[in-house]
Amino acid sequence: MRRLIYVSPDSNSPTGGIKVIYQHVQMLRSMGFDAHVMHFAEGFRCDWFPNTAPIIPLSQLRSTDIVMVPEIMTQFALTLHEQGITYGMFVQNGYLVLPTADTDTLQRCYRHAVAVLSISDDTSGLLQSVFPDVAAKTIRVTYSVDAAKFTPEPKKMLVTYMPRKLPLHANNVVPWLRLAFPQWQFMALHGMSEDQVAAAMRISAVFLAFSDFEGCPVPPIEAALAGNLVLGYHGWGGREYWREPNFRSVDMGDVRDFVRKFHEVAHFVSQPQAQSQMAPGIERIRQDFSPATERANLARAVERLNALIS
Repeated sequence: MRRLIYVSPDSNSPTGGIKVIYQHVQMLRSMGFDAHVMHFAEGFRCDWFPNTAPIIPLSQLRSTDIVMVPEIMTQFALTLHEQGITYGMFVQNGYLVLPTADTDTLQRCYRHAVAVLSISDDTSGLLQSVFPDVAAKTIRVTYSVDAAKFTPEPKKMLVTYMPRKLPLHANNVVPWLRLAFPQWQFMALHGMSEDQVAAAMRISAVFLAFSDFEGCPVPPIEAALAGNLVLGYHGWGGREYWREPNFRSVDMGDVRDFVRKFHEVAHFVSQPQAQSQMAPGIERIRQDFSPATERANLARAVERLNALIS
């Protein structure tokens, strides 16, 4: 097979989608495929999480490459098409597709894509509703989470959350909770490395999810694997794994319900049997988002991609 290139934005800020791009490339290489991450700038590499993916700049792209383009780079995909380079779209957030370009440009982009990699059932369903013709070339993939890093440790009365997610919501909910629950500590996970986030999640008991429209949000999975009860928004894409008792849902924007449900959640996690009751859900998530599952899905994806290209 020709080289398989995953395009990534030149951003070194913690972003789950970029980590997944690197992760896919590393997994594909372990399977024997000639895969690379492509950044636009010479010498650019993300370093906020450990990675070994080989990087190429835009200047080293070859006409024979198969290039997977993020859904936010519609115009770049069409530029590749004009240059005669085979490309597919890698959609990690279906809700970012329509805002990226006008509808004519989008239709051309997805019509010429040889394949569409989709990160979740929600994303696949949304894409196929907007572009019915992509159904035959949509390929479901997944990502994995390091269960050795995101693993439960003895819990403190600590709540973690990511303030960059819907900050107006977080800035309403968290101060209210601080007033109502002075015995709890609240930690904003911001500007941290992956290791620092994992260390905080391992000892926190509750994670507040302020997921916006998302394809398959990563932080709630990481938090749940680390033994947190996740309270908040599933971001629509998270519905496929959002099950009690590990996850409690709040309707988007209902800050009063957020606070009301925290009363219930705080009581639950304080019980000695809380972790044992959440253990089956943790094991389910560990299996669904394991390297073995990611590897199997990528193997099927490459097989289908070969069939679509030939």
